[in-house]
This record gives sequence, C-alpha cells and structure tokens, in this order.
Amino acid sequence: MFDILFKNACIVTMNDSEPVIESGYLGVTGKKISYIGKAAPNDKGKREIDCKGNILMPGLINAHTHTAMTLLRGVADDYTLNEWLFNHIFPIEAKLDSRATAIGFTLGVAEMLSYGVTSINDMYFFQNDIIRIAADIGIRGYFSNGIVALSPDYDFYKDRSIRETLEMLEYDLPDRVKPQLSIHSERTSEPYVWDMAVEFAQKHNITMHIHLSETLSDHTECIKKHGKTPAEVLSEHGVFSVPTVAAHCVHVSESDMDIMAKYNVTAVHNPVSNLKLASGIADVVAMQRHGVNVALGTDGVCSNNSHDLFEEIKLSALLAKNKHSDPSLFTAYDALKLATVNGAKSQGNYGVTGQLIEGYEADIIMLDTQKVQNQPVHNPISSLVYTVTGKDCVLTMVQGKILYENGEFMTIDIEKALREMKEYALPLIMG
Repeated sequence: MFDILFKNACIVTMNDSEPVIESGYLGVTGKKISYIGKAAPNDKGKREIDCKGNILMPGLINAHTHTAMTLLRGVADDYTLNEWLFNHIFPIEAKLDSRATAIGFTLGVAEMLSYGVTSINDMYFFQNDIIRIAADIGIRGYFSNGIVALSPDYDFYKDRSIRETLEMLEYDLPDRVKPQLSIHSERTSEPYVWDMAVEFAQKHNITMHIHLSETLSDHTECIKKHGKTPAEVLSEHGVFSVPTVAAHCVHVSESDMDIMAKYNVTAVHNPVSNLKLASGIADVVAMQRHGVNVALGTDGVCSNNSHDLFEEIKLSALLAKNKHSDPSLFTAYDALKLATVNGAKSQGNYGVTGQLIEGYEADIIMLDTQKVQNQPVHNPISSLVYTVTGKDCVLTMVQGKILYENGEFMTIDIEKALREMKEYALPLIMG
C-alpha cells in the first residue's frame, strides 16, 4: 500500500524519455516515488489525492538565495549595486542577530514552499542555527556563510563563516540538509584566503558556493588587479577543484565558460535580480553550448522582492530568446530544466531529485491549472513556463512528506513567525 497515491494527474516528469504523462498515477512510499504511470496501480493509498487534472512536477530548486533577506523586502529599491549594498544593505545587516535571521529565514522558506520550491542553496549569516531550522521544517538544502576577508588582520579560523561551518559539521543532520563552504566572491577576499578555503573544503568533503562575475566592475577590476578574470584566477587557486556553484556569471567570457565546463562548475542564473540591479543578462545559451550546467536562483528578496521561481523560469526563457534574436533557440522545456534537473545536478542530487521517476526521492509539487487564468492547457510544459506562477502551487512535498497544502504550512507556525517579525526583527534592524 502506498502512503500517498496521486491520481488523475497531468504528470510532468522532466524525464526526456517520457516528459508528460496525461491522466496518470503517482505513488509515494516513505521518502520515494514507488510508482508512476498511465495505468492505475494494483495497490491503494493510505491517502489518495485526486489531482483533478492538475499538474504534478518535480519540486523547484532555488540554487542561489539569501533566504533571511526576506526581512529586507523593498527596503532599498532602484539603486546601483554598490550603492545598494554598501550604503543601504550592509548597515542594516550589521544589526542582525541570530533570532532575527531565524525569523527572516522561516518566513522566506514558507514563501518558497508556498511557491513550489523544495530545495535551496542558501548563503547568509548564522547558518549554524539556520540549518537546524531547515532540518525541522523539512526543506532540502545546502547552507553557507560567505567568507568576506577585507581586513589586513584577517584570521581564517576566527572567521564567523568558518566557525559556523565547523559547528554544522558536528551536527547530526538529516541527509537532505548539508553545510557548504562559501567564498563570497573574488572581490571580497585575497588569494591566500581561497587557498585556505580550498584546503578546508577538501579536508571536510564539502562543496563551494560563490558569486562570480556578477557585475562588469567585478569582472574588469579583477583583470586589472590579477591580470586574469575571476574564473581564471579562482581556478588557478584550485577553487573549482571542489564541486562549485557559481552565482550570476553575468560577465563570464567564452574562455571562462570553458574553464567552468572543465571543472563541472554550475552557473546559477538570477534574471530578476540581475535586471533589477542592472547588472546585465547572463548568456545561458552560450554557457550551455560550452557544456556548463546552468541552474536558476532568485538571489535575495531585497534585490528581487519575490521568491517566486516561476518568474525566473519564464524570464530565463524570454531573455535567452531576446539575447539571440531567436524564439526557437531556448524552449520552455529548456527553461524548466534550469529549475529542476539542472538544479539537482548543482546539488549533487542528479538521480535523486529533479525528475519524477520511480525510485527517486519524492520532492513533488502540484499546480492548480483549473483556474480561469490557467485555462486552457494545450501544452502542460508551456503552461508551466509561460502561464503558471508560484501562487498556483497547492501542494509541496519533500522526501514524501507534505510541507504545504492549500495555504496551510504543516511544519511552520506562520502566525508566530509574522508576529515575531513585527515585534522583534523589524524594530531591531530598522530602528
């Protein structure tokens, strides 16, 4: 008997051999998908969910985000990146404590679960506390605090990022949440720091998360300083010898793309944030032609204002078409892969999540396509990319456990989190 049996579902599997199963069935037993197909299985479900023709698909993977920045939504809009970051964001973030960060993270995860996100790559502060909250909530993800080493007196092992990482490595955590190391960016540290970070990551067998060539000045200033691009100089210092997720990659060169492909570095496209900060448009098509795995992220809400990854999916398709003046070059299916299959690859979970296949872990979402604004559905993949939004998500499951359904959060006290935001977190950081 299945724990849960979905029936009468339009199943978008993201499996190239059978991308869509109309009027299908999907059974979940424990953490895994134990049946998927057009025919009704012999077994029943302890709970049976009639999908009524709605779409089931793999949960979305937000491969680059700063979740707790939910607290800063709308606090500093319409500035250039440097003015935004140094004059507005850093002064507010300096006031954050662990409790406020936890509140922001909880609200951010709630938003993402309600939008169909089942896994995240999160880079922010107090991650030694955040990772345990993630474990309790039930979301999947990797967690890091970016190394920023601008002081001449910098001490690697006194860095809060390293101390948090060492602490996380001692925790007894479920397999779906893992610590990660983060060099914030080439611009915010020095080569000797990267060398130490690589040695640390290799010693503890953890992956890397970094910002790469986000702005033109990031890219050109590095060339002036080192005589090489950020990708070139980081590669020379062995950073990419560790499995690496590189956020933005807006200004990487063709030779940078070759380096990234050689070392299996994942580029994370953040179209909304990059457009809002006028950082530029990453060339997803070119990167993929060079063999680079490209995933999708929202970045922080303060430079995006939403955790709706469906916005990013649609925009990624539109921008790629426009950049190359060819509407057929980057399809809806290509765009959907960024947030599913490619996201799973970015986390080392290809073959585990990102597709709906028997034996894979049951990270599944359901989208309501019966709403008038979503009808008719001639092509479910087209509808997911060009029509549906995160607000159409009605169910989010991670490892076979439903975390969100029809407006209800199963593992989050949302009223408490909102109350604590108003009574504690906002007065602390905005006062």
